[in-house]
Amino acid sequence: MSLIIVEIGGFNNKIEILKKVCNNGLMKKLVFVLLAFLSVSCFAYTKKELKAFPYKNTSFYGGSFSSDLLEKIRPFEGNAADYLMNFDNIYTYKNHNLSNTEKSLFAIYFNGLPQALKDVVTNHVYAIYFVDGMEYGAMTDIIFGEDDREYCIIYFNADIFYHTMDEWLTYRDNTLFNNTDDKNKVVVEGGQDYVAFLQTLTHEAAHVYDFINNVTPYTYDSTQATDRGNVFFSVWQDKFTPLKKYRNKKFEKASYYGFGGQVSISQGKNLIEYLAKSPFCTAYASKNWMDDFAEALTYHHLQKKYGIDYKITWYKNGQPKATYSYKDNPNAHVYDVLCKEILGDDL
Repeated sequence: MSLIIVEIGGFNNKIEILKKVCNNGLMKKLVFVLLAFLSVSCFAYTKKELKAFPYKNTSFYGGSFSSDLLEKIRPFEGNAADYLMNFDNIYTYKNHNLSNTEKSLFAIYFNGLPQALKDVVTNHVYAIYFVDGMEYGAMTDIIFGEDDREYCIIYFNADIFYHTMDEWLTYRDNTLFNNTDDKNKVVVEGGQDYVAFLQTLTHEAAHVYDFINNVTPYTYDSTQATDRGNVFFSVWQDKFTPLKKYRNKKFEKASYYGFGGQVSISQGKNLIEYLAKSPFCTAYASKNWMDDFAEALTYHHLQKKYGIDYKITWYKNGQPKATYSYKDNPNAHVYDVLCKEILGDDL
């Protein structure tokens, strides 16, 4: 999951007015949430304008940059904690101190990443936070140093150390739906032998690579955002809207993890049939082109190195009724050339 910058723009004067009218603590909190949401979700900013937001600067998070993986881990407290809890509007998050076993697992999975992803995390991730109580797996954002150098911060849900990949992705994909129960649900298979952290770490490292290398055209570089030669415009109309032939109106307004609308689990077959005809490797990839890229790179790597597939089955009244498989979908490899360029043969 990544924080998102989109191109609507022209709202700065209203933001300044909001800042001026906030005289009490509650209003300041409400406007903090609004500013955070607008800055990453609704409006285009230049790099200079982005840096005007405190949480877009390394100084907001304190400390100094280290290329050592474990030294990047910071306590979830202070500004970083306030920011994420305000952004999510959930105030029960707690810092998670990694055990020695968890540190070892983190290092093992990090060392298993392709070199391109290891390098970008090593050289550009400023801070990593492990959090108890998060509803989702992780979130990555771009920030800036005083020298204008680009960095990222990553928040990880510590719970993903304690679920298999299949368990976590089954939970994730069921959050799209309401009216689920033990007999009416979707089930994801393909990574039962691996901890969920493997998939989540790879996905977030792909976001870091994207932020730093401008793979998808969503950054503050407005010229890049209009480059129709970018491969993502072969699938997407804009960052949130696939081309008409790849849209699914029943699901495009549905959100994961309870942060928006849901659709009835009775529509599970609709999702399966949609994915089978789409260029998206997973259901999660269909929500925006940043997650489309992150999922594509993740499953390109996981399938080739570990033989991991993404297979989702819809169950009705306890019976499997429809199944989609990334491995068996010839349409879901539109970014294979791009993934090969990034990862090479180092899987």
